[in-house]
Amino acid sequence: MGRRKSQKIIKTTPKNVTTGMCPLCKTIGRIFIIGVVGKERGKCPSCNQEFDL
Repeated sequence: MGRRKSQKIIKTTPKNVTTGMCPLCKTIGRIFIIGVVGKERGKCPSCNQEFDL
């Protein structure tokens, strides 16, 4: 019998998410990056506000 190889689980986040601090509510956590390249804006999921990066 052959040895069974299990696949390693790699945790990935979406490409448009970074970790940082929201300047409006001061929450440290995920920041979503929205907008086109050169005119990006950040969006905080906890206070649901948009802000300039």
